[in-house]
Parts: sequence; structure tokens; C-alpha cells
Amino acid sequence: MKKRILLITRNFPPLVGGMERFVWNVYKQLAKGYTCDIVGPRGCNEYLKEVEYRDKFSHSQSLPGFLVSAFFKSIYFATKNKYSLCIAGSGVTSPMANLVGKLYSVPVITFVYGLDLVVKNPIYQSFFVPFIKYSDKVIAISESTKNLAVQKGISADQIEILYPGVEIKTEFSSTFDFKEKYNIHKKNILLSVGRLIPRKGIAEFIEYSLPKIIHECPDTVFVIIGGEATNALKKDYPVIDQIRKVIVEKNLTDHVILTGRVDDQTLWSAYQQADLFLFPLRDVPGDIEGFGMVAVEAASFGLPTIAFAVGGVVDAIENNTSGFLISPGSYDEFSNIVIECLRDKAQKINRQNCIAHARKYTWDNFGQGLRDVCKILAP
Repeated sequence: MKKRILLITRNFPPLVGGMERFVWNVYKQLAKGYTCDIVGPRGCNEYLKEVEYRDKFSHSQSLPGFLVSAFFKSIYFATKNKYSLCIAGSGVTSPMANLVGKLYSVPVITFVYGLDLVVKNPIYQSFFVPFIKYSDKVIAISESTKNLAVQKGISADQIEILYPGVEIKTEFSSTFDFKEKYNIHKKNILLSVGRLIPRKGIAEFIEYSLPKIIHECPDTVFVIIGGEATNALKKDYPVIDQIRKVIVEKNLTDHVILTGRVDDQTLWSAYQQADLFLFPLRDVPGDIEGFGMVAVEAASFGLPTIAFAVGGVVDAIENNTSGFLISPGSYDEFSNIVIECLRDKAQKINRQNCIAHARKYTWDNFGQGLRDVCKILAP
């Protein structure tokens, strides 16, 4: 008979984002060896019946509403069932997981990503973060995240690093044509994928780097896939208007495409047809890129990444192999390496090296590591 795990998480479908996709895969990997019950956001039950997760742009209850509901559901589940482990999907649910652990003598694991350690919210920092250190094991998604956890007083001996995974789709083929859908006739495609938030640095890249790139390589378009964040722990100022303003000011209307959120077929086609993936991250106080999953995802399609070496992205990119890491804020250096890659793709870009790098980060590898941690805590 399988042992039973209680997973308490705010980050799960129908909410959309990198953390949601990550915890969805945590659930799938746990389900290979355990019976896994979930206390999650409203609407999550319908996803537990699906074999594959597809982003659906649904809305769930507010964070305060979730916390109240999840507290009572967690206690109810723990009273009704005997659990071998309780897992918090992030620092937000660590208090509930540790309460269950204390009341029902269950070992506790908390996942941390970076933002849930440094977010500038006095209530969160004084109440939620201290609970993380009471967990029996803290799983960080990068070396950078582990360092942040240690700075918050969590013992290094408590922390295990498990890098997120990707689905390798090197044999993916489709009749869908990304260029045709967005009427792209430029020779070179630069790509960015992710939530449009300040730390992604998209507006700043367009302002400080893109004009030089377009001047040297005029047959180039920058495609931005993603929408503004909703239901996030950190509430950022809207950046879409800032991006549009800079595009107009720099006279780059013909060289930038904002697609908004797209389905998986569109995203995969974009990865296949793009020449470079760009990750112009900014070092923003109170915010951090925990790992950089999209850089590994891009590499799985043979697409190299050029990024500022900020946060956990340095763990996701192998410099000079799956991409290039640039000193933070060095926009001229960033522009120059993009131009060099576009001018001499054969010398600068090796797609097979990118794919080989991505193969180190599979969900199966992640899942085996996670189940090993669980077996130590609940033999």
C-alpha cells in the first residue's frame, strides 16, 4: 500500500506561471510513488484528473481567501487521513504544513524559490518566513536560492537543492507555423518568454540594447511572449505600458511583437524558429529569479540563451555552451554578443550543445531526487 502525502500549495493550476507549472510537476512525480492529496487553489481538482497540464487562463480566489480556506482544509485532511509527509509548495503554505506536522507528528518539507524568501512584505517576512526553518527539510531550486535561505537563518544542513526539470521535445513537429501566425518576415528572431514583470528587464533591454542590435542587424525582430502577472505574491507595477512607450520612443514598432500569453503549440514553434532566447534580467531588491526554467526549456529545443548573470539563472545556463552569461547591467556587452551570434550563427550557436545541456534537467531526474528525499524522511 502506497504511503500518503499531503501537498499544501497556492501555486497550482488553474493559476498560471512558472511556479504553478513547477508544483504541477512535483505532484506528478510524487504520484509515481505515493498517494498524494492536494490542498490547493479553487478549481485545482479538475487538473488532478488530467494526464497533461495545459495553461488555462483561469482566475482563482484571492490569496487571503486561499489561506483561510486552505487552513481549514489542511486540518480536515490531516484529521481524516494518516500522512507520512506534509509538503508546503512554497513559503506561503509553510505555516500550515508545519502546523499539520506539529499536531499530527508528520515530517515537513517546504519548497523555496527565492522570491518567497526575499519579498518585501513585513507581514510575510515576520510571520511566514520564520516557519520555513521549522521544516524537517527545505528544498531550494538553485544554489542562489539556498544562499538566500541560509541568510534567513535556515541551516545549510536542512537544505537540499533540486533543480527544476523540463520536458525534452527535440522530436516535436507540427504543421503550426509561428512566423506565419504573426506575419514575421524578418531573417532573425530574438525571443523572450515569461511574465511581464520589472525584474525581467524587457523595457530596459528595448531601450538600451535593442536599438544598437537593430542598427547592426536590421533584419531582426524581437518577439515577447507572456502577459502581466496575476495572483502573484509580489504585486508589481504594470510594465506593459512602459514597454509599449519605449517601443514607440525608440522607433522600433516594426521590430517588436507582443503576443501576450500563447498556447503550448505556439510556444514550441517559437522556440523552434527563433535564433536566440534573451533573458535581460535586472537585479531588483525584494525580487529574484529563482532558477530560470525557461532558459533550460529553450535549450531543450536547441535554442541558446543570452542572459544577465542574475540570481538562479546562472544555474540554468552553461556559459559558452547553452548560452552566454553577461555581467549584470552591461547592456553594451549584451548587445554585442547578440550581434556576434546573429552575424556568425554557425560559430557562435551549437544547438546540439544546448539540447545536451537541457537533458541534465529532466523531470524524471528531479522526481527521483524528490522521492529519495521523501524516503529519508518517511522510510
